[in-house]
Amino acid sequence: MGAMKLGPWALPVANLTDVVSPQYGEGMKTNKLSRIQKIAAATALSLLFSFGVAQPSFAEEYVPPPEAFEGPGGWAVIDPTTGIVYGVIVGDWNAETWEEVKNTRTVDGFMGCPAPCELRFQTRATADGNVAGWHGTQTNVDADGNATQTNDGSVRFDESTGNFQINNQTGDSSSSQTLVPEKTSRDENGEGRSMDLGTGIVDIRTSKKIVSGSESASVDTYRSDLSDTTVDAVIALPGLGSEGTLEYVFGSRENTSLEPVSEIGQVRTDLISILMGMGFTTTVETVDEETGEESSTEVLDESNTFVSAILTVTQGIVDFLSSLLGFMNPVSPEQSDA
Repeated sequence: MGAMKLGPWALPVANLTDVVSPQYGEGMKTNKLSRIQKIAAATALSLLFSFGVAQPSFAEEYVPPPEAFEGPGGWAVIDPTTGIVYGVIVGDWNAETWEEVKNTRTVDGFMGCPAPCELRFQTRATADGNVAGWHGTQTNVDADGNATQTNDGSVRFDESTGNFQINNQTGDSSSSQTLVPEKTSRDENGEGRSMDLGTGIVDIRTSKKIVSGSESASVDTYRSDLSDTTVDAVIALPGLGSEGTLEYVFGSRENTSLEPVSEIGQVRTDLISILMGMGFTTTVETVDEETGEESSTEVLDESNTFVSAILTVTQGIVDFLSSLLGFMNPVSPEQSDA
């Protein structure tokens, strides 16, 4: 798997695999798609496949973006009936040679694809000429050295937009991102090439469900792209009724004008305020050691079972957001004031 850094907010998704130039040989000079060699870095296995003969298009004709013809790039091998991506190969075609390649279908079983697959442009080469791409195929090698492949369907091509959807589900957490091929490996000006494929990642969403006893919460977050230094979050606790839906905008560590640790702690402060407003309070009597003066203060009744469950859920919310934003040790409001 390629060591491509997508940023601190990107949950583990699919497989980002380095690929190498196909061995076209003389066939490339005659604009014929012959044999393709893919090196799977994650397993160190070299697999050799062949393309089938040209066939009529399965659906409405696919038109690659202009960026697909700027030089070598990653081309996804997709099942046209499902959009599932089974692998990524290197292609280097121009508009003229693509006309000869576009109706080519892979043989059954190529990269694990159960049906004749088609090619769809996915990524631009990085500034150093390396090509990598996303797919959902996992290669497993047993104790006897036998390799098998499975695909989790986490990467799919959207024929209507020309983009790819990258989804991941781990327990009670899920994430989704959109990969825009023509935006990959863009520099800061959005024109030249960079070393970062992640410039093509947009509409980053995460969702988390947290449960404690009979109480639960859902946390949904959104970032426009990986350069977005803020995270929009919607937190919903059904047990708190109409007051249990809270919205926040958190800043990232990269944005020094904001204090994201304190903001995350604000979630706990706000939920304590809601609970106290609902009447879950107790009175604490105190005596000033110097004057002997007695005073009473209303505080949250943490001995209440419902309150205890909500506070446990709240801590789960804070931990999730802290992990998402890249903070290992969130500071609570009480610690901040000390």
